[in-house]
Amino acid sequence: MERNADDMFGGTGETGSPTGSSSSFGTSGMPGSSAPPGGLEVVQDKFGKAREKARDLQSTLADRLDAGADKLRQRNQPAPLDGGPSAVAVAADDRMANVQDSVARGMNKSADWLRNGDLKADIEKQVRENPGRTLLIALGIGYLLGKAVRRDR
Repeated sequence: MERNADDMFGGTGETGSPTGSSSSFGTSGMPGSSAPPGGLEVVQDKFGKAREKARDLQSTLADRLDAGADKLRQRNQPAPLDGGPSAVAVAADDRMANVQDSVARGMNKSADWLRNGDLKADIEKQVRENPGRTLLIALGIGYLLGKAVRRDR
C-alpha cells in the first residue's frame, strides 16, 4: 500500500504544510513561535505570585487555628456554679473539658504543621502509600466542590 507524501500520517515526518516547515511551535521569541516574547517570564511571575499567596494563606490559616485553640481553652475554664454541683454535671463538664482540650491540641498541631511542614512531600508520601484511598478522597472533594460551585438550574 502506498502513502501520499502530503499525508500527515505518512512516514516522511512532514506535517503536510505547503511551506515544508515541520512545525509552527518554537521557543519564545523565535520566528514561527506561537508564544509571545517574554511569555515564560510572565508565567514564572504569575506562578511566583500564586506561591506567595499560598504561603500567606497558610500562615493566616495557622494563626486562625491557634486563635481558635486559645478560645477553646478559655471556654474550658470551670465556671463557678451556684449551689452544689451534681455528680452528673461534674462528669459532663469533665468530658466536655477533655474533648475541648483534645480539639485544641489538634488545632495547635495542625497550625504547627502548616507553618513548619512540607505539604508537597506529605502529599507525595500519602499518594505512594495509599493510592486508592487518596483517589477516593480526591473524587469526594471534587464532587463536593462541583456541588458547591454549580448553580441551581
